[in-house]
Amino acid sequence: MNDYFEGETYSSFDPSVARAEFVECRFQGVDFTPVNMSHFKFLDCQFTDCNFSNISLKSTHIRSGVFKKCKLIGLNWVEASNASGCSFTECVLDYSVFQGMSLKSAVFKECRLTEADFYEAVLMKADFSGSHLKGAVFNRANLSEADFRGAKEYFIDVRETTVKKAKFSVPEALSLLSSLDIVID
Repeated sequence: MNDYFEGETYSSFDPSVARAEFVECRFQGVDFTPVNMSHFKFLDCQFTDCNFSNISLKSTHIRSGVFKKCKLIGLNWVEASNASGCSFTECVLDYSVFQGMSLKSAVFKECRLTEADFYEAVLMKADFSGSHLKGAVFNRANLSEADFRGAKEYFIDVRETTVKKAKFSVPEALSLLSSLDIVID
């Protein structure tokens, strides 16, 4: 690592910084789009009103990141060397890829996840409450004990996806029946 920062607060970010490690730092209103984030480490950091849209997470390490009201559009989280223990509240994560990732107890509360890809992801006890999930893919995912109460526009094929003890609310829960090719009057 070239640079190490701990307990700092940032409202802007120098795009020339490379291979830095941030521990328990706060980022407020930072636009990360011009930054090459490869090989960065963010440990126990908080991000509020930040823009990460369409950046590369290749070899980026994020542990216990807290994201609030951030734009994280089009990110491939699979490329990160680690993305564990993160929580997202009121964030936009459209077109994000989480394929095959272990995201146990992950929080996606009141987020927009249009066409997000959770194919074969482990999402046991994940919290999607209040989120908009139009076109999100959950095929072959493990959603055991996940919370979808108040979530909208999701489609989950219960024949291919584990939903044991998952929590849903009416009327959206009726969408779970659409994969069964049945008629309801």
